[in-house]
Amino acid sequence: MNSRARLYEIIDKSQTGPIVSEKDFDRYHVTQNLKNIVKKYDIRLRQDTIINMDAELEDRVWDAALEFLANCGVYCKDTGRIIQYSEKELRELMKQAPAETVYGEGLDQYREIARTPDDPRRALCCGSSVGVPAPNEYAGPIMVSYMREPLIDMHGATTNLTSLIGSELRSKSALEILACWEAVTQFQQLAACVGRPGLAQHAIGHAISDVGHLSAGHKMRRSDSHAFGIISELKVDNTIINKMTHLALLDAVTAPYANPIFGGLGGGVPGQMVLLCAEMIALSTIFMATNCGSTPVHPLWFCSTAKEIMQYTSVAFGALTRHATVLTRLAHTCVGGPVTKTLLYETIASTIMATKSGISTIDGPRPAVGVITGHCTGLEARFQGEIVRAAPGLERGIAEEIVQKAYARYADDLDKKPYGKPFWEAYKMDSITPTEEWLRMYEEVKEEAISWGLPL
Repeated sequence: MNSRARLYEIIDKSQTGPIVSEKDFDRYHVTQNLKNIVKKYDIRLRQDTIINMDAELEDRVWDAALEFLANCGVYCKDTGRIIQYSEKELRELMKQAPAETVYGEGLDQYREIARTPDDPRRALCCGSSVGVPAPNEYAGPIMVSYMREPLIDMHGATTNLTSLIGSELRSKSALEILACWEAVTQFQQLAACVGRPGLAQHAIGHAISDVGHLSAGHKMRRSDSHAFGIISELKVDNTIINKMTHLALLDAVTAPYANPIFGGLGGGVPGQMVLLCAEMIALSTIFMATNCGSTPVHPLWFCSTAKEIMQYTSVAFGALTRHATVLTRLAHTCVGGPVTKTLLYETIASTIMATKSGISTIDGPRPAVGVITGHCTGLEARFQGEIVRAAPGLERGIAEEIVQKAYARYADDLDKKPYGKPFWEAYKMDSITPTEEWLRMYEEVKEEAISWGLPL
């Protein structure tokens, strides 16, 4: 279905759907409904692997997710109504999901294809800090450090400015508009300067509200990718619908994301398997995604590389990509920062897990849980690009062994916050290249991974 035609239907459902209080939606539509579905379909891990080995579990999770979403719907906070489709309608809408899309132009054009678990074709590498804030004076050099890496297929710019005209940036203000315009302009200028004028941009980091999207989204090219998040769990408001409307009118490539809260309304691992899969289905159908994305994080360590997170992520995306031809994205958030081996080990584990679960775009890595100013560099994205190309050919058992070895190297660091060094200490500023210390760590971990059987 044409996205504009779908848009009118979704807007109408947000205004005329069943009325319910937000409290009851959380309690009954999400929590109780999910508990019933998990019990009905006997959703539980029977193996202690990180990469899921149980195809039959993925089958049950897929059916459970569809039934759960049909019962639950998506709640519009501004109208108090539920946007809802039947299970039959959801199945039909999933058949209309894009099977491929193109990013970038000229020599920097790359095609994303819908993958399946164990697909021999590689995922797209979106080398990105995924929103790590950066001081204004280092924003450009940080972006250049990513853009110069040839194994990066597209780049998601850093949240690269912390102030404008001496004022701290504020959402829903004129400063957000100015920052979004500056971010798009800066990206395009820097990409041209490093010889990659056609490099695709993923998202405007400053576009927190609809103000940013509506003001600067049209400055991006048709081959760029737009992102927006939904509210956990399975909620929307008029601000998000405004973003959807704008992007539908632009016929834009859209990459909405949903991050279910581990231990929240969805509970533990069994509930999260179903909830994450259901939210990806919701992104594809109700939020009209070109690409459906997520970066689930641990409530204590704020990373996506904890064992439980990777386990349910593998099942949920395996269920989705096994049963639907759909473009998917995983942004992995790491505890380790630049100039730590922790970050590199986390990148190995998460990238291989994502590749073997059928995910079609891998975004990141986001170092130092994404909140430490300036803690991001292009080198870890280079490493991700190498793994993206090496992992598809791995037999699943070998892939699991490598992931377990990498996890064992960083598991004890998750609560120690090894945030490492900021960009200006990890890179030489005169040449925008890694320091000898950071490059040596990268080479040592790379050689170790090769000894494990990863064909880098």
